[in-house]
Amino acid sequence: MRHPTKSRTGFTLLELLVVMSIMSMLIAFLMPAMGRARESAKQVICRNNLRSIWTGVLQYAFTWQDRVPYMEDINLSDPNADPFDPRPEYESTVGRVLASFVNEGSWVCPSAIRGYPANAPAGAWKMTYWFRTAGPVGEGVPYSQRGSGFISGTGRDALGPLVSNYVNFDGRPIGVLSGRRHTPSNPYAPNRDAIGPWTFTFPIIADLIEGNEAGGRPRYPHKGVVEKRTDLLAAQSLFERNAGTGRKPARMELHANGDQAKIMLTRVPFPHRPGF
Repeated sequence: MRHPTKSRTGFTLLELLVVMSIMSMLIAFLMPAMGRARESAKQVICRNNLRSIWTGVLQYAFTWQDRVPYMEDINLSDPNADPFDPRPEYESTVGRVLASFVNEGSWVCPSAIRGYPANAPAGAWKMTYWFRTAGPVGEGVPYSQRGSGFISGTGRDALGPLVSNYVNFDGRPIGVLSGRRHTPSNPYAPNRDAIGPWTFTFPIIADLIEGNEAGGRPRYPHKGVVEKRTDLLAAQSLFERNAGTGRKPARMELHANGDQAKIMLTRVPFPHRPGF
């Protein structure tokens, strides 16, 4: 007679250890990929936010005789202020001027590490983007009242280009909107266009960064491996000398020339110098 064989109903300790080791390795491989996927999704949302804001700027211009909005920044003088403060004296602020032109959910980047009001808890900010505005509330100068910066045309309202574009949202005609820092006095600037020589383009809207910029230690909102900017042309080597070589984290920026805009994830000079 044959004796029935006993069937095994469980795993041996060795088998369990092997399975656990395989699972651990799979998790170790998948976690970075999942992190990159999450960050990529956040970058897509941030790009869409900037597109929404830019669409609001264009809608404003189409409504008001092709003028970009005149906007002042309440947070330049008070980082803890509400950028959507409803009081009448703050009707020229970014949040108030564009409120009816921009989707409500487009003011906050999901990767934000800094925002306004600055004293709000992380994740409770109302705005996490910076705008190249006319100035602090009560101190900005409208485009039509500027006494310098015009090259061509007749009168203060002419569609002539500006020499320097440190601000953009000062009510200017959208045709002269430009983030390029033109320097006619510098014949050695590496780039040149119809207006004149220029080195870098500046974003007119950008994700906020934090850290000690003057000390060369910026902290960026987005994680990633951005190698270089794509808008520098012949200034690339100059930028790399200031920004450092190798892969760096970056921030989302909107650059514009007239009514044409480019949204990119890019780096700032390292160390960053205001006006550079």
